[in-house]
Amino acid sequence: DQYQVKATFFLVGDWCEKYPESVKEIKNRGHEIGNHSDTHPDMPSLERNEIMKEINDCSSKIEAVTGEKPSLFRPPSGAYNNLGVDTAREMGYEVIQWDCDSLDWKGLSVDEMRRRIMKGLQKGSILLFHNDTKYTAQALPHIIVDIQEEGYQIVPVGELICQEEYEIDHAGRQHAKEKQAD
Repeated sequence: DQYQVKATFFLVGDWCEKYPESVKEIKNRGHEIGNHSDTHPDMPSLERNEIMKEINDCSSKIEAVTGEKPSLFRPPSGAYNNLGVDTAREMGYEVIQWDCDSLDWKGLSVDEMRRRIMKGLQKGSILLFHNDTKYTAQALPHIIVDIQEEGYQIVPVGELICQEEYEIDHAGRQHAKEKQAD
């Protein structure tokens, strides 16, 4: 709130059940909420029906608390395969990855996270942080200021997604397709 930043929180269904007031607070503060599976399994090891259950169960829990069904899905640990991506897309979700990992889950210091993020940051970057790590809450104010001082605007992931026809480049980034002259 202090930095007027809105972000995307990818929530696990189990966490939503345990902390519904936090889910409401995230939503009430204007942040975007995405689906991160119900139980945080290794998605590539699942069959189609299991993938669907993980996604549906998580979305149901989010919707029960917020009144809205998420439209974004981020596979746990970033692990995915064609079956998982195709299934999520068939269910109406955009599958999201990241290109700039804070490695906060490894217990990196505030300065180490700042260096990692700023080294990898580029236009359209999607940054990865976790809510239950040792130094993330301390690092975020510094990282937000660093990013803003570089002239970048921080937005929810949904605002980065091309809504019209797009192509995906070799690095996995979306680009609007050039319109052909008639």
